[in-house]
Amino acid sequence: MSQPVPDRRDLLLGGAAALAMAAAPMPEVYAQARSDRALLFRNATLVTMEAEDGGVRAGDLMVREGRIAAIGERLEAGDAEVVEAQGNILIPGLINSHIHLGQAIIRGLSADHTLGQYFQVVVGRYSPKLSAQDLAASDYAGALEQLEAGVTTIFDWSREVLTPAHADAAIDAMRRAGIRAFLGYAIPGAAQGGEAVKADIRRVLAGPLASREGRVRLALGIRGPDTSSPEETLADFTLARELDLLHQFHIGAWLYQGRRPRAVAQLAADRLLSAKSILVHANDLDEDEYRIATEAGAKFVVTPEVEMLMGHGQPATGRVLRNGGRPGLGVDVVTGIGGDMFTQMRTALAAQRLADNLAAQQKKEPLKTVTLTTRQVLAAATIDGARLLGIDAEVGSLAVGKRADIVMLKGRGLATTPLHDPIAAVVMQAHIGMVDTVLVDGEPIKRDGAFVGRDITKATSDLQRQASALMTR
Repeated sequence: MSQPVPDRRDLLLGGAAALAMAAAPMPEVYAQARSDRALLFRNATLVTMEAEDGGVRAGDLMVREGRIAAIGERLEAGDAEVVEAQGNILIPGLINSHIHLGQAIIRGLSADHTLGQYFQVVVGRYSPKLSAQDLAASDYAGALEQLEAGVTTIFDWSREVLTPAHADAAIDAMRRAGIRAFLGYAIPGAAQGGEAVKADIRRVLAGPLASREGRVRLALGIRGPDTSSPEETLADFTLARELDLLHQFHIGAWLYQGRRPRAVAQLAADRLLSAKSILVHANDLDEDEYRIATEAGAKFVVTPEVEMLMGHGQPATGRVLRNGGRPGLGVDVVTGIGGDMFTQMRTALAAQRLADNLAAQQKKEPLKTVTLTTRQVLAAATIDGARLLGIDAEVGSLAVGKRADIVMLKGRGLATTPLHDPIAAVVMQAHIGMVDTVLVDGEPIKRDGAFVGRDITKATSDLQRQASALMTR
């Protein structure tokens, strides 16, 4: 029989001992790990994303001390390990700009849910019951799932961080996995312990995630005007500005019960939007609000598959682009869909082209060219995702000096032969099974299609054990 769900405020107060114990900074060993062995990828097809055409070229790429040291032809190997990459495709590590990583433990439960049912079952019933051990197992396995699929950076909007112990468990899990991550510490309402959460956010920023350059960094998951009062909205944005933290908020799904007309325009008028503000979904805004938000410096994340399945509205990819923005892409929740970004790229493309073709059909005027290209959606999953997160000087493209977040895809299989257009192959034909090698900061996370130094059997068994216990609470 289901037990009463504890108030988040009580959980935080109960975690006071954990807060005290965690006051000292956690070691940065995971955050700064990298391979000391240089790697030379020889004769690869490089999709650099460094030019408007995608920067496709053939050549070599050298990784040394965690960064891309050289790109060219017939590079000298020196002491580097040579990886023969003839026929394979090197791309920047994919960027999943919005995911609820803590929900990996309840994977698949909302496959047939409406958005309302998802909030009732996942957000209302299970998320508040997660223990710190549950979250550790979920975040670790969830991060590995992302890495397995070629995702090297995530923004984790975590409403499952319920106590200081939960926060530390999440940080440790992502560090152990080796993924580059922003922990979007979610702020609940005052009745659910919001003030205690804000205190712990300051504790995390002063301690475990004090570094603004570590592999795991702190961010905020704020409520925004669709899900909070004007006073709460102002308080959340004020905290984000005070702490100078990246912040994401859900907005603009037509089903949100608290929606207020022209809320985005009002945020801009109140000077609350900035380059660190990220709007998630934004399906049903007034057309000019995409431009208004973009001119204020804010960015957009589209999660096309979830939005189409759960009824948020038409994905806003095209509207963001035509109003001067550069959207990122995200998976959102694996409670209903798979976790890979290849599917999100194809879904974003299909959704936008369908909308445009239906509009053309209504006018009896066939389109002469497509309105969204494969290059644009690959950018959304790489360099534009990095730009959205403020790390485009570090990752998101293959360029000398950038951190070596790199994915090598097998390019000689039936799905990609002949390889006429590498970008089209990545977006339209690639899948998880093609992900051969994954580097983060030059550290090999995956080589020859298998994880390096990660026990996947233990990760999955731990997750299954915690999930089984969660279902009985």
